[in-house]
Parts: sequence; C-alpha cells; structure tokens
Amino acid sequence: MPRLSKEFKQAIQEIPEKDLQELIVKAASKNQEIYDWINIHYVDKQEAKKQLFKETKDKALGEVYGYRDQRIIQKSLAKAIGNAVKHINYYAKITNDLVGEAELLNSILTFVFERFTDDLGTCWTVFDSKLAVTTNRLYNLVTKKLHKDYLIEYRDNLNQYLGILHSRYNHLDYIYNMPKSIE
Repeated sequence: MPRLSKEFKQAIQEIPEKDLQELIVKAASKNQEIYDWINIHYVDKQEAKKQLFKETKDKALGEVYGYRDQRIIQKSLAKAIGNAVKHINYYAKITNDLVGEAELLNSILTFVFERFTDDLGTCWTVFDSKLAVTTNRLYNLVTKKLHKDYLIEYRDNLNQYLGILHSRYNHLDYIYNMPKSIE
C-alpha cells in the first residue's frame, strides 16, 4: 500500500467536490474492494454487510465443499481451506466485523471436522497444519478479541475441534502447543 505524503493529501483536499465524486465513482467501478468498502460504509451499510457476509459464506463453503479430490485428499483439502480463508480475510478487511469473521471461520471448521476427521493424522501434514492454524485463528478471535459472551457460544465447538486435533495429531508442535480445551 502506498504511503501518502503531505503533498498528496493536500492535493486531494484541493480537488473540487464534483471532480472528487467522479474520481470515487471511477475508482469504485474498477476495483471491487473500493466498491464494497464504500457500499458498506456509506451507501447500503447494514444491508450491504449482510449481503457480503452471505456471499463470503457461500464462496468459502463452496471452496471446501467443491474441493478437487485428485490423488491426495489432504493436499486438496488444505488448498480448499486456504482458498476459503482468503474469502474470509477479504470480508474481515472490508467490514472489520469480528463476529462475522468468527461465524465464517466456525462454519468452515464445522464442515471440515464433520466430514474429514478420518483424514487427519496421515503423513500429509499440510492438511493437519492448515486445519490447526484455522482453528487457532478462531480460538484467538473468540478468546482475545470478542466479548466474553461469544466464548459461551463457541466453547463447545472449539473444545470439540481442539479435542480432535489433539487426539489425532498431537506430535506437531503447533497442535501440541494449542490448549486442549477452553474452560
């Protein structure tokens, strides 16, 4: 991201209002991120945020649901989880909505842990690592950044995820250093 100099900021302030509006419309028409940010913060606000949440959830779950099972399922799932997290990162960057981010991460983890627990603990550690990193991200979000009331909401799921990771693949340092459960 470019660093804005004082001269640049001063030049922006001197642009006439009409030209500035045209510039914003042109930038929003060429860049999806700018369009979404303006739409959420100034135009449709809550409705746009709900729509982006729904789209992000559909895309993220679509990545994991539609993984390509080639020869090694663990590699395909790790890549699918990585792609799903990219969609969640975009949502988090645009909205700064920690609760929505936690919901999206939880939906991905629930889907993966329900269907692919038996694929943990093989020699293909990329899947285990990706799942552990995503679980740890949800754990940190819920325990450190959100209000304590959300801990109650996510505690059971997180304890289940942590229990599965520790029982299946505890010899990875990353998983070994994670808590075994949440009190």
